[in-house]
Amino acid sequence: MKYLFICSVCLAGILLHLLPASQSASYEIIADERTLNLVCDDQDNHGNTPLRQIIDISGLHFDVAEDMETIYYNGDIKMMGSLVRGAPITLEADVYRWERSQWLPTGVSVKRDNFCEAIKNPMEIWHPIFVKFGINVSKCPPKKGSVFTFRNVSNHVFVRNMPFADIAGDLKAVVHLGNGGKNTCMVVYLKVYTH
Repeated sequence: MKYLFICSVCLAGILLHLLPASQSASYEIIADERTLNLVCDDQDNHGNTPLRQIIDISGLHFDVAEDMETIYYNGDIKMMGSLVRGAPITLEADVYRWERSQWLPTGVSVKRDNFCEAIKNPMEIWHPIFVKFGINVSKCPPKKGSVFTFRNVSNHVFVRNMPFADIAGDLKAVVHLGNGGKNTCMVVYLKVYTH
């Protein structure tokens, strides 16, 4: 689950990384408190396995900082289900922006046929973020019973010197993960500011 949570924080960064360079911008990314729920609604969910059968986040809680936007996550996340060894973890993410009282597609999406290989690759934006949070990327996919401990992990990050993209605003990333015929869905809510 720590992989999934950090995925939410770095998803916006990788999406920016994939856009063609025209001019540079810096982005402030804030994952919103709704992200702690992670569960997709029926409209977005194309999975066949509920996320709560794969991970247990009941040991995770958050504290709100004085700025009333920054959240610090603390506690444990446990892998409940077994992943199929030798089968890659696939990832597909689509990003939507809240406009005119509805979620509209941004046209920004990410697909990885082997997410574990992506986080191990130093050239991928995922790698330094996972390493920063102390995750041993060589232990992907995680085994059943693996516990990931969060200590003051912030929902608030800055991504600097990335290609400019019109993605500022309230965003929702719908992430579908698959492994060995099982598919699950998680949703991440972000607020992105361009600087």
